[in-house]
Amino acid sequence: MIRVLVSLFLVIALSACIDRVELPIRSEVPRLVVEGQITNEAPPYTVRLTYTGNYGEANAADRFVQGARLRLANDQGRSTGFLSVGSGLYQTSDSTFRGQVGRTYSLTIVLSTDKQYVTQPEQMPSVPAVDSVSGTLKRTENYATPYQYLYTITTRDPATEKNYYRWTAYGVTTRKSVGIPCTLGSPSICFDRCWTTVVNNVVNIYSDDAINGNLIQNRSVLSLPVYAIGPQLMEVQQYGMTQSNYQFWKLYQQQNARTGSIFDPLPAPVTGNVVNSNDPTDVARGYFAVTSISRKRFRNQGEETTGTAVYGFISSQIVPPGDCRSTYGPVPVSEPDGWR
Repeated sequence: MIRVLVSLFLVIALSACIDRVELPIRSEVPRLVVEGQITNEAPPYTVRLTYTGNYGEANAADRFVQGARLRLANDQGRSTGFLSVGSGLYQTSDSTFRGQVGRTYSLTIVLSTDKQYVTQPEQMPSVPAVDSVSGTLKRTENYATPYQYLYTITTRDPATEKNYYRWTAYGVTTRKSVGIPCTLGSPSICFDRCWTTVVNNVVNIYSDDAINGNLIQNRSVLSLPVYAIGPQLMEVQQYGMTQSNYQFWKLYQQQNARTGSIFDPLPAPVTGNVVNSNDPTDVARGYFAVTSISRKRFRNQGEETTGTAVYGFISSQIVPPGDCRSTYGPVPVSEPDGWR
């Protein structure tokens, strides 16, 4: 009993020696954030304008930039304005203004306060075609989806120029449910198979420093889980980037790779190419990119998924009841067009 009383006394005494410290929450003046690009594909081109927010700020709608005036111009004297389409989004208004490889473009943004931001003119680089796409069945460490297809691409880098690349991709894979009768009292089952989309949001960039003029082989662009027996569809977008755009995404990668140790460099905002025309120290967050795109689609029949191990895994899964659209959301029930 004495030991308990002594221990309790020590805890109370020590607690009394602790002063509560209120750390101030860091806040800063909202900064403009710009996200958008012009490409060699058909317009419209979209720019999103928002403001940075303070820690814990709940209403994201307050950060949308309203009432801005934007103009996109090229080196031949042509330009187009933008129309607001809501939620801080602006789209080009001239359907004949299309990006061209070799042309130079700049963006001007005038806020409702008349503060003006501009980008340095950037020339749209070329981009080679994607030669081929391949999918390889892989075993993963994920218990919920132990099998997936890893999709890679091959492309040939031009030898006559310096090239910077970025890849994005998305895939469409099949999901199963029990389904529902096609009509009341019918023995036929409908809506037992749906097609869901998986998007790769990882920043995937590359410089041709080490391989100039040679093949870029087995570049990973997408991992698509296997949920059911059936084909998978995927599309890869290969971007030709400017050097400054590449450096922007490289810095973004480095900031995201911080481990939180004492040896990490101090974090710094990832600023882009949009600058206040009257104050060069006022640089907006984000980037307005001038880039070209090459796309390639691939339809994977998925014969490997009939193998014993994969088929056994799929057969062991509990198929959810009812209409697959209710289970997986508003998704298509027939295979999307354009991959055959």
